[in-house]
Amino acid sequence: MTTRSKTTTLKIVQPEIEQVEAVLQEAAKQSAPMVQRLATHRDRIDLAVKELESERFDLISRRDLLRRQVEAVEQGLAMHIEDIEATIRLYETGLNTLPASA
Repeated sequence: MTTRSKTTTLKIVQPEIEQVEAVLQEAAKQSAPMVQRLATHRDRIDLAVKELESERFDLISRRDLLRRQVEAVEQGLAMHIEDIEATIRLYETGLNTLPASA
């Protein structure tokens, strides 16, 4: 009798297992397009992030180049200003030391 009840139980469970398998297969069929869309969106986001990182690197490089150029211009202008100030001092000193001619 014990063997018969196990067999009966297995027969009762078998259709339920087949139903669950069918439900899981259907769910997999329905979820596959969603998974594919999510993967596509993830790939697009990854590409956008890479493009933004590239643009960020480019902008940082440009900023650094501009910073170096500005520093070079500032140094050039400072040297020019110092030269003008030295020339002005020379003229002022020279004019004050010259005898006045009447």
